[in-house]
Amino acid sequence: MQIKRIPLMLLPISSGRTLGTRFKGLGNRIVAFYPSIRYDLRDIGVDLTAEQFGSITLISALGWAFVFTILSAVLIGFSASPLPIKIMVPFLAFIVSLLLFMVLHLAYPKMIAETIAKQEDRELIFVMRDVLIQISSGIPLFTVIENVGNTGYDYIGPEFREVAARVRGGAPLLDELEAMAIRTRSAYLKKTTWQLVTAIRSGANLTATLKSIVNTLVEYQFSLSRSFNAELNFIILIYLMAAAVLPTIGTTVLVIFSVFGLLGVSPELFVAVVGLSFIGQIVIIGYVKTKRPNLFI
Repeated sequence: MQIKRIPLMLLPISSGRTLGTRFKGLGNRIVAFYPSIRYDLRDIGVDLTAEQFGSITLISALGWAFVFTILSAVLIGFSASPLPIKIMVPFLAFIVSLLLFMVLHLAYPKMIAETIAKQEDRELIFVMRDVLIQISSGIPLFTVIENVGNTGYDYIGPEFREVAARVRGGAPLLDELEAMAIRTRSAYLKKTTWQLVTAIRSGANLTATLKSIVNTLVEYQFSLSRSFNAELNFIILIYLMAAAVLPTIGTTVLVIFSVFGLLGVSPELFVAVVGLSFIGQIVIIGYVKTKRPNLFI
């Protein structure tokens, strides 16, 4: 799957062919700190060299840094801070925002590739059931790959279309399936493709192999669901503690301390307790969202 734009990047990817070549020296220095970016770009289908992408990363990060520098200068300018502070704050804003957006831009291709891999895992069982039905009906494997590529699979469909296009161009089918297994980040698409290639090379029954693959995928999804349900019970306990138990006990302790004059209880303190509880709940909910399996059965 080809990506045309990186989130939060001020420049389109297509600009890397001109600006990236012009500032290739700067791109080389950036890529030296993150050499794996070249593989991340390949995984998301970005037709740029690592040096070209590093150049537009620097330019985009500089743009964001100037924006935050101007904002911080305007905000600190209305305050009664001394002159050294008014000079230091925009300078620090420039350095921090520059480094932050450079790291973010360089990390985004890997994040996108991992997201694509998860979506491929989610589509995989539907694809393999489709392949199984067509193979069982006597349709040749190459025709099945073409049919799957032309169906509405958003993530695995492009991979199959690329295989079909290269085979029509004269490449061996098994070699292209092996190449797809190598370039994909989906662990299960990789394993499934290698199983298919091995079955074909060894002359095994392809229908029986596909049935075994589908059953394995279904069982794996059930195991993920059971594991998540067991973990969710503990997470719910932590959530109740963060949402109700700890704020209540903390407020009670603060009130007791205030009676003895050890600590004064103010409205701001109550707001801080509620705010911390709210932030804790958001963190726990976000953790649950990331751990929740994307079932595709």
